[in-house]
Amino acid sequence: MNSKGYVAAALALTASLWLTGCQQEPEDKLEDAKQEMSDAVDSVGEAVESTGEAIEQKAQEAQ
Repeated sequence: MNSKGYVAAALALTASLWLTGCQQEPEDKLEDAKQEMSDAVDSVGEAVESTGEAIEQKAQEAQ
């Protein structure tokens, strides 16, 4: 999966969980939102790492 895919997946996850959260208590919503943001940050981090690895590989192939 490329970096755009990771970001899109993270955003889709966040949006779906946010919509589900509309039926929860405010305290639960806040905790869920924190977890969703943490998951999104992790996904973006993975995308950055994957992109870096791909760039490294392309640079090695070009040599």
